[in-house]
Amino acid sequence: MKKVSILVVAAALVACTAGDEGDHISGREKVAVMAAADAGDLAAIKRLIAHYEATLGNDVLAERWRERACDLGDAQELYYLAARRFAAAEVEDDAEIRHTLLVDAHDAAKRSHSSQPDHSTQLLVEQIARAVKALEK
Repeated sequence: MKKVSILVVAAALVACTAGDEGDHISGREKVAVMAAADAGDLAAIKRLIAHYEATLGNDVLAERWRERACDLGDAQELYYLAARRFAAAEVEDDAEIRHTLLVDAHDAAKRSHSSQPDHSTQLLVEQIARAVKALEK
């Protein structure tokens, strides 16, 4: 039984480290992907985000590319940013910081929705707007 457990754990570790092909970028390929991302290629930027998210200790690099994707108007990353800021605002005690987070979240959600209209994004825009209005009362 112990050998079976070890094999299952080993197989799981291999599966987790392998990831999707899009999650791993080889050394040679990384130079080309980075150059394309630096030039504003959104597909390359999203590939770097996936790569850095899939590797331990690279959260700062993933976040850097997330910001770049938001700057380029990527609806998915803007939605993600809005949702994260909204969630942070929900647990923030300081009213001023909470307001700033909500305004940032609302702006990101509106940009996401205008870039790629979607029902769930519209609901997020409305939910954040209600939270901002409630805070301003």
